[in-house]
Amino acid sequence: MKSPTHLVTLVALLSIIGVVSPLSALADDDKPSAGHDAFIKGLREMDKTKLVAEVKAESASKPRSLSPVVSRFKGWFIDVTEKAKETKLEGVAVADGISLASKARDSSYWQFVETKNGYLVAATGGKYKGWVIGRDDSAKARPEGPNLTVVPALRLSEKVTKNSYWDLILTKQGLVLKAKAGKYKGWVWDFGGGDPSHQESGREVAVNVLLAERVVAGSYFAVNAK
Repeated sequence: MKSPTHLVTLVALLSIIGVVSPLSALADDDKPSAGHDAFIKGLREMDKTKLVAEVKAESASKPRSLSPVVSRFKGWFIDVTEKAKETKLEGVAVADGISLASKARDSSYWQFVETKNGYLVAATGGKYKGWVIGRDDSAKARPEGPNLTVVPALRLSEKVTKNSYWDLILTKQGLVLKAKAGKYKGWVWDFGGGDPSHQESGREVAVNVLLAERVVAGSYFAVNAK
């Protein structure tokens, strides 16, 4: 068996020739980058919207898109499938259908609303304009490969609930969105990298946006203005 010193040397050598990343890049984490504070400050663009007034928010951003930074879904957009199923969750109307789409539409943009309880992520266009992304604690977790547990718990909610709040953490790899409360507190946005997609009105859509128990490669998102 090679010693730890030999393994570190081997990884460093492979990194130099481009076979693997440096050790520091192999670890998935949610440590804020040097640009985190500036990013959060940059989201404080609007302080008077209907949604802000309802939740006594401190500020809100202009519309932003969220796109995975890895896998075959790199550059796709967090969106809502046309096949979203509507139901009730603790008396509140919700829609199960948060997805990734290959092309941006009005429904591909979201507003980050800052409150004392965390951030809300609200739809700025499409059928569910004004609804917020929350969590269904009754959703069943499942294994995603041998070393990760995920749960298809993300829902669009017509009203803000205790499960609508998120932490936003800008890391070197991208933005991480972490649940603030509930059964899945601390879990992060992710997606099923190998899941199939289908055609919807001229674009590919994959109904595969999930929560993961820890930060992995699929937990990082690029954020872009409309």
